[in-house]
Amino acid sequence: MNQIILHKYFKGIVSQKEEELILEWVEASEENRKVFQKERMLYDISLFSNEKQQTKVTKNGRILYMAKWSFRVAASVLIILSCGLLFNEYKYSQSSQIQAITVPAGQRAEIVLADGTKVWLNARSTLTYAANFGKDSRNVELDGEAYFEVVKNSKMPFFVNTEHNKIKVVGTSFNVSAYQGSNEFETTLVEGIVDIYNREDDKMITRLTKDQFFAANGGNYQKKYLHSYEFLRWKEGLYCFDDTPFKCLLDKLEKYYSVNITVERPNILDYQCTGKFKENDGIEHILKVIQKDHIFSYTINENKDSIVIR
Repeated sequence: MNQIILHKYFKGIVSQKEEELILEWVEASEENRKVFQKERMLYDISLFSNEKQQTKVTKNGRILYMAKWSFRVAASVLIILSCGLLFNEYKYSQSSQIQAITVPAGQRAEIVLADGTKVWLNARSTLTYAANFGKDSRNVELDGEAYFEVVKNSKMPFFVNTEHNKIKVVGTSFNVSAYQGSNEFETTLVEGIVDIYNREDDKMITRLTKDQFFAANGGNYQKKYLHSYEFLRWKEGLYCFDDTPFKCLLDKLEKYYSVNITVERPNILDYQCTGKFKENDGIEHILKVIQKDHIFSYTINENKDSIVIR
Protein backbone atom coordinates (compact mmCIF):
# COMPACT_ATOMS: atom_id res chain seq x y z
CA MET A 1 0.00 0.00 0.00
CA ASN A 2 1.30 3.45 -0.96
CA GLN A 3 2.69 5.33 2.07
CA ILE A 4 1.28 8.65 0.82
CA ILE A 5 -2.27 7.24 0.76
CA LEU A 6 -1.83 5.78 4.26
CA HIS A 7 -0.72 9.14 5.63
CA LYS A 8 -3.70 10.81 3.96
CA TYR A 9 -5.87 8.26 5.76
CA PHE A 10 -4.25 9.07 9.12
CA LYS A 11 -5.00 12.75 8.50
CA GLY A 12 -8.63 11.95 7.64
CA ILE A 13 -8.53 13.44 4.11
CA VAL A 14 -8.95 10.35 1.92
CA SER A 15 -12.02 9.67 -0.22
CA GLN A 16 -14.60 7.06 0.76
CA LYS A 17 -13.28 4.72 -1.95
CA GLU A 18 -9.70 5.08 -0.71
CA GLU A 19 -10.84 4.36 2.86
CA GLU A 20 -12.50 1.12 1.77
CA LEU A 21 -9.44 0.04 -0.23
CA ILE A 22 -7.14 0.64 2.75
CA LEU A 23 -9.32 -1.30 5.16
CA GLU A 24 -9.69 -4.21 2.73
CA TRP A 25 -5.90 -4.26 2.31
CA VAL A 26 -5.34 -4.32 6.08
CA GLU A 27 -7.81 -7.16 6.53
CA ALA A 28 -6.24 -9.21 3.72
CA SER A 29 -3.26 -10.42 5.79
CA GLU A 30 -1.51 -10.18 9.15
CA GLU A 31 1.57 -8.80 7.38
CA ASN A 32 -0.48 -5.94 5.94
CA ARG A 33 -1.88 -5.19 9.36
CA LYS A 34 1.63 -4.98 10.85
CA VAL A 35 2.78 -2.64 8.07
CA PHE A 36 -0.25 -0.46 8.75
CA GLN A 37 0.44 -0.30 12.47
CA LYS A 38 4.12 0.50 11.88
CA GLU A 39 3.24 3.38 9.55
CA ARG A 40 0.68 4.62 12.07
CA MET A 41 3.32 4.64 14.81
CA LEU A 42 5.88 6.47 12.65
CA TYR A 43 3.29 9.04 11.67
CA ASP A 44 2.33 9.67 15.31
CA ILE A 45 5.96 10.06 16.36
CA SER A 46 6.44 12.69 13.66
CA LEU A 47 3.74 14.81 15.31
CA PHE A 48 6.05 15.31 18.28
CA SER A 49 9.25 15.99 16.37
CA ASN A 50 7.83 18.60 14.01
CA GLU A 51 5.15 21.24 13.87
CA LYS A 52 3.44 20.25 10.66
CA GLN A 53 1.11 22.02 8.32
CA GLN A 54 -0.56 20.23 5.42
CA THR A 55 -2.22 22.32 2.72
CA LYS A 56 -4.13 21.25 -0.35
CA VAL A 57 -4.13 23.88 -3.14
CA THR A 58 -5.98 24.13 -6.46
CA LYS A 59 -4.25 24.92 -9.75
CA ASN A 60 -5.03 28.61 -9.35
CA GLY A 61 -3.45 28.59 -5.89
CA ARG A 62 -6.62 28.81 -3.80
CA ILE A 63 -6.34 26.94 -0.49
CA LEU A 64 -9.03 24.28 -0.10
CA TYR A 65 -7.85 22.51 3.02
CA MET A 66 -5.49 23.31 5.81
CA ALA A 67 -4.79 21.28 8.94
CA LYS A 68 -2.20 22.53 11.38
CA TRP A 69 -0.90 20.15 14.02
CA SER A 70 1.12 21.49 16.92
CA PHE A 71 1.97 20.12 20.31
CA ARG A 72 3.43 22.34 23.03
CA VAL A 73 3.90 20.09 25.99
CA ALA A 74 5.15 20.98 29.46
CA ALA A 75 6.94 17.62 29.48
CA SER A 76 6.08 14.34 27.79
CA VAL A 77 2.56 13.65 26.59
CA LEU A 78 1.44 10.11 26.07
CA ILE A 79 -0.52 9.58 22.89
CA ILE A 80 -2.56 6.40 22.81
CA LEU A 81 -3.88 5.39 19.44
CA SER A 82 -6.29 2.57 18.92
CA CYS A 83 -5.08 0.40 16.06
CA GLY A 84 -7.93 -2.04 16.35
CA LEU A 85 -10.06 -1.85 13.23
CA LEU A 86 -13.74 -2.70 13.14
CA PHE A 87 -15.11 -4.41 10.08
CA ASN A 88 -18.63 -5.37 9.08
CA GLU A 89 -18.58 -7.01 5.66
CA TYR A 90 -15.71 -4.64 4.80
CA LYS A 91 -17.87 -1.57 5.37
CA TYR A 92 -15.98 1.32 6.86
CA SER A 93 -16.97 2.56 10.32
CA GLN A 94 -16.27 6.24 10.97
CA SER A 95 -15.49 5.45 14.62
CA SER A 96 -13.01 2.65 13.93
CA GLN A 97 -9.95 4.92 14.12
CA ILE A 98 -9.77 6.69 17.46
CA GLN A 99 -7.06 9.04 18.68
CA ALA A 100 -6.58 9.87 22.35
CA ILE A 101 -4.18 12.38 23.85
CA THR A 102 -3.44 11.76 27.53
CA VAL A 103 -1.54 14.20 29.76
CA PRO A 104 0.20 12.72 32.83
CA ALA A 105 -0.01 14.19 36.34
CA GLY A 106 1.86 17.46 36.88
CA GLN A 107 1.94 18.30 33.17
CA ARG A 108 -0.22 20.00 30.53
CA ALA A 109 -0.47 20.17 26.75
CA GLU A 110 -1.67 22.42 23.94
CA ILE A 111 -2.88 20.99 20.66
CA VAL A 112 -4.55 22.24 17.49
CA LEU A 113 -7.26 20.07 15.94
CA ALA A 114 -7.76 19.61 12.20
CA ASP A 115 -10.43 22.36 12.05
CA GLY A 116 -8.12 24.88 13.72
CA THR A 117 -9.69 24.61 17.18
CA LYS A 118 -7.14 25.09 19.97
CA VAL A 119 -7.31 22.88 23.05
CA TRP A 120 -5.30 23.13 26.27
CA LEU A 121 -5.32 19.96 28.39
CA ASN A 122 -4.67 20.03 32.13
CA ALA A 123 -2.96 17.31 34.18
CA ARG A 124 -4.44 13.80 34.15
CA SER A 125 -6.74 14.68 31.26
CA THR A 126 -7.58 12.71 28.12
CA LEU A 127 -9.08 14.06 24.88
CA THR A 128 -10.46 11.48 22.46
CA TYR A 129 -11.68 12.03 18.89
CA ALA A 130 -12.04 10.23 15.55
CA ALA A 131 -9.18 10.29 13.07
CA ASN A 132 -11.48 11.96 10.53
CA PHE A 133 -12.45 14.72 12.98
CA GLY A 134 -13.85 17.75 11.17
CA LYS A 135 -14.75 15.88 8.00
CA ASP A 136 -18.43 15.24 8.72
CA SER A 137 -18.70 16.13 12.42
CA ARG A 138 -16.80 17.74 15.30
CA ASN A 139 -17.11 15.54 18.38
CA VAL A 140 -14.59 15.08 21.18
CA GLU A 141 -14.68 13.10 24.41
CA LEU A 142 -13.13 14.66 27.51
CA ASP A 143 -12.03 13.04 30.75
CA GLY A 144 -10.42 15.76 32.86
CA GLU A 145 -10.03 19.49 32.34
CA ALA A 146 -9.58 21.41 29.10
CA TYR A 147 -9.83 24.92 27.72
CA PHE A 148 -11.23 25.25 24.18
CA GLU A 149 -11.01 28.00 21.59
CA VAL A 150 -13.43 26.62 19.01
CA VAL A 151 -13.31 27.77 15.38
CA LYS A 152 -16.73 28.97 14.29
CA ASN A 153 -18.67 26.75 11.88
CA SER A 154 -22.45 27.26 11.98
CA LYS A 155 -23.03 24.24 9.72
CA MET A 156 -21.03 21.88 11.94
CA PRO A 157 -21.43 22.46 15.72
CA PHE A 158 -18.66 21.38 18.07
CA PHE A 159 -19.60 18.89 20.82
CA VAL A 160 -17.67 18.14 24.00
CA ASN A 161 -18.88 14.89 25.59
CA THR A 162 -18.09 14.16 29.25
CA GLU A 163 -19.10 11.36 31.60
CA HIS A 164 -22.52 12.83 32.43
CA ASN A 165 -22.96 15.93 30.26
CA LYS A 166 -22.59 17.23 26.73
CA ILE A 167 -21.71 20.75 25.55
CA LYS A 168 -22.75 22.15 22.17
CA VAL A 169 -20.93 25.16 20.70
CA VAL A 170 -20.48 26.89 17.35
CA GLY A 171 -17.55 29.25 17.94
CA THR A 172 -16.65 29.86 21.55
CA SER A 173 -13.94 30.03 24.23
CA PHE A 174 -14.69 28.06 27.38
CA ASN A 175 -13.25 25.83 30.10
CA VAL A 176 -14.56 22.38 31.08
CA SER A 177 -13.64 20.31 34.14
CA ALA A 178 -15.16 16.82 34.28
CA TYR A 179 -12.91 14.08 35.62
CA GLN A 180 -14.47 10.62 35.34
CA GLY A 181 -15.58 9.16 38.66
CA SER A 182 -15.73 12.55 40.39
CA ASN A 183 -19.43 13.13 39.67
CA GLU A 184 -18.52 16.79 39.15
CA PHE A 185 -18.96 18.93 36.03
CA GLU A 186 -17.91 22.58 35.64
CA THR A 187 -18.04 24.91 32.65
CA THR A 188 -16.82 28.50 32.47
CA LEU A 189 -17.75 30.55 29.39
CA VAL A 190 -15.27 33.24 28.35
CA GLU A 191 -16.69 34.16 24.93
CA GLY A 192 -19.75 33.15 22.89
CA ILE A 193 -22.62 30.87 23.87
CA VAL A 194 -22.75 27.22 24.93
CA ASP A 195 -25.68 24.87 25.52
CA ILE A 196 -25.29 22.20 28.20
CA TYR A 197 -27.17 18.91 27.95
CA ASN A 198 -27.69 15.81 30.02
CA ARG A 199 -25.74 13.19 28.10
CA GLU A 200 -28.09 10.30 28.89
CA ASP A 201 -31.29 11.77 27.46
CA ASP A 202 -30.04 14.81 25.47
CA LYS A 203 -32.19 17.06 27.64
CA MET A 204 -30.96 20.66 27.62
CA ILE A 205 -30.08 21.83 31.14
CA THR A 206 -29.09 25.45 30.52
CA ARG A 207 -27.50 27.97 28.15
CA LEU A 208 -24.46 29.97 29.20
CA THR A 209 -23.54 33.44 27.99
CA LYS A 210 -20.30 35.40 28.42
CA ASP A 211 -18.74 35.34 31.90
CA GLN A 212 -21.08 32.67 33.27
CA PHE A 213 -20.04 29.66 35.32
CA PHE A 214 -22.05 26.44 35.66
CA ALA A 215 -21.44 23.51 37.99
CA ALA A 216 -23.26 20.21 38.47
CA ASN A 217 -22.62 17.82 41.33
CA GLY A 218 -24.87 14.81 41.89
CA GLY A 219 -27.93 16.51 40.41
CA ASN A 220 -27.34 19.84 42.19
CA TYR A 221 -26.79 22.79 39.85
CA GLN A 222 -25.08 26.14 40.37
CA LYS A 223 -24.95 29.01 37.89
CA LYS A 224 -23.37 32.43 38.42
CA TYR A 225 -21.42 35.28 36.85
CA LEU A 226 -17.65 35.45 37.34
CA HIS A 227 -15.56 38.56 37.93
CA SER A 228 -12.15 36.91 37.55
CA TYR A 229 -10.59 34.23 35.36
CA GLU A 230 -7.47 33.77 37.46
CA PHE A 231 -8.30 30.12 38.11
CA LEU A 232 -8.04 29.48 34.34
CA ARG A 233 -4.35 30.38 34.38
CA TRP A 234 -3.54 26.67 34.68
CA LYS A 235 -3.06 27.01 30.89
CA GLU A 236 0.04 29.05 31.69
CA GLY A 237 1.26 26.57 34.31
CA LEU A 238 -0.17 28.49 37.27
CA TYR A 239 -2.63 27.13 39.83
CA CYS A 240 -4.47 30.11 41.33
CA PHE A 241 -6.72 29.91 44.39
CA ASP A 242 -8.69 32.86 45.78
CA ASP A 243 -10.31 32.30 49.17
CA THR A 244 -10.83 28.66 48.16
CA PRO A 245 -11.96 26.09 50.77
CA PHE A 246 -9.08 23.78 51.67
CA LYS A 247 -11.20 20.77 50.71
CA CYS A 248 -11.67 22.08 47.16
CA LEU A 249 -7.98 22.85 46.89
CA LEU A 250 -7.02 19.34 48.04
CA ASP A 251 -9.49 17.77 45.61
CA LYS A 252 -7.77 19.58 42.74
CA LEU A 253 -4.29 18.69 43.97
CA GLU A 254 -5.29 15.02 44.07
CA LYS A 255 -6.30 15.20 40.40
CA TYR A 256 -3.40 17.33 39.20
CA TYR A 257 -0.65 15.35 40.93
CA SER A 258 -2.24 11.86 41.07
CA VAL A 259 -2.01 11.44 44.84
CA ASN A 260 -4.40 10.23 47.52
CA ILE A 261 -4.86 12.77 50.34
CA THR A 262 -6.32 11.81 53.73
CA VAL A 263 -7.31 14.45 56.29
CA GLU A 264 -7.43 13.28 59.92
CA ARG A 265 -9.00 16.44 61.40
CA PRO A 266 -12.20 17.47 59.54
CA ASN A 267 -12.06 21.06 60.80
CA ILE A 268 -8.93 21.59 58.69
CA LEU A 269 -11.13 21.39 55.60
CA ASP A 270 -12.78 24.68 56.57
CA TYR A 271 -9.57 26.63 56.00
CA GLN A 272 -9.75 29.25 53.22
CA CYS A 273 -6.71 29.39 50.96
CA THR A 274 -5.38 32.08 48.63
CA GLY A 275 -2.27 31.85 46.52
CA LYS A 276 -0.63 31.29 43.13
CA PHE A 277 1.58 28.28 42.55
CA LYS A 278 3.65 27.12 39.61
CA GLU A 279 2.66 23.75 38.26
CA ASN A 280 6.23 22.44 38.40
CA ASP A 281 6.69 23.52 42.04
CA GLY A 282 4.99 20.28 43.07
CA ILE A 283 2.46 19.44 45.74
CA GLU A 284 4.93 19.53 48.66
CA HIS A 285 5.85 23.14 47.92
CA ILE A 286 2.16 24.10 47.76
CA LEU A 287 1.46 22.50 51.14
CA LYS A 288 4.47 24.18 52.75
CA VAL A 289 3.31 27.60 51.54
CA ILE A 290 -0.20 27.02 52.90
CA GLN A 291 1.32 25.99 56.24
CA LYS A 292 2.51 29.59 56.69
CA ASP A 293 -1.13 30.69 57.12
CA HIS A 294 -2.73 27.58 58.59
CA ILE A 295 -1.67 25.12 61.27
CA PHE A 296 -1.36 21.52 60.10
CA SER A 297 1.28 18.89 59.46
CA TYR A 298 1.56 16.24 56.78
CA THR A 299 3.45 13.09 55.89
CA ILE A 300 4.10 11.59 52.45
CA ASN A 301 4.65 7.91 51.86
CA GLU A 302 7.74 6.49 50.21
CA ASN A 303 6.08 6.17 46.79
CA LYS A 304 5.00 9.83 46.86
CA ASP A 305 1.41 8.83 45.99
CA SER A 306 -0.26 9.17 49.39
CA ILE A 307 -0.40 12.11 51.81
CA VAL A 308 -1.84 12.24 55.34
CA ILE A 309 -2.72 15.70 56.70
CA ARG A 310 -3.05 16.14 60.47
